[in-house]
Amino acid sequence: MEIAPQRWERIREFVEDAVAVTAPNCAYTTSRLLIVCSHYVDWAVNIASLPLQPQILFRLELISRYTSEVMNQAEGTRRNYRAILLRISEILLPDRPEAELTALNSRVSMEPYSDADLTRLAFWARGQNTPGRERNATVLLALCAGGGLWSNEVCEARREDIQFDAHGVLVSVRGSNARYVPLLARWEPWLRVAVTGLDAGDRVFGSPTRKNNSKNLVTAFIHQSVQPHGMPRPQTNRMRATWLVTHLAARTDMRALMTASGVGKFENLARLLQFVPKLDTVAYRQHLRGELNT
Repeated sequence: MEIAPQRWERIREFVEDAVAVTAPNCAYTTSRLLIVCSHYVDWAVNIASLPLQPQILFRLELISRYTSEVMNQAEGTRRNYRAILLRISEILLPDRPEAELTALNSRVSMEPYSDADLTRLAFWARGQNTPGRERNATVLLALCAGGGLWSNEVCEARREDIQFDAHGVLVSVRGSNARYVPLLARWEPWLRVAVTGLDAGDRVFGSPTRKNNSKNLVTAFIHQSVQPHGMPRPQTNRMRATWLVTHLAARTDMRALMTASGVGKFENLARLLQFVPKLDTVAYRQHLRGELNT
């Protein structure tokens, strides 16, 4: 379950009781319920500091917040987590009041950051209270806003995966969706500074020598980070959307963008076209006439 022993011990009995009550009354396996419930309760109790009370932890609005704002996984994973958590809530709190749930594919969750937003995120990174936290925040911005990596890919990255040369910065992404991603020039100096002093096998995010690779690592870091007043917590899925829209607006070769983003279908990019500025009449005609492609 990849939860630190001390944190797991704090929530273990509560989670196991919740799963024991839920499992006989739903189609989900006990192991799946345990994984989803553990991660959710770990966040709610150990990170958000909420009490171990089912009537508080399994409120619909809290589940909605977790799956739409806190989780950095792909939409399909968040949708699956939400369905399971809602079923647990339905069984444990049969008399719960209904609440409106935030759409997982809402405009807010996918809307790219503006230049002003990115400036605020830069202040967020520079404003962390320890060198280690500042490094983590800087790496997160550089790899997600500058390279479109998912949070789990950031956690996997090691110093040896990052190449600096005359052509810029090239990141070798590990995992099932392995690929090479050139970093946007804007974020090259950030990453160079952030990885200075790390050895080849060191992790670039989190403890450089850690052995485990918890899926909650990025979420936990963001929620424990120093947060400027009035600024919403950073979201890695919006950073990735910002990177994608930056390339779409720059008319980056589509095959190259799909390769770098790890996307196999154009439909996965099409929903971001609403955020790409429209061409003026002259540019529209030049593009369609082929003048700009020769």
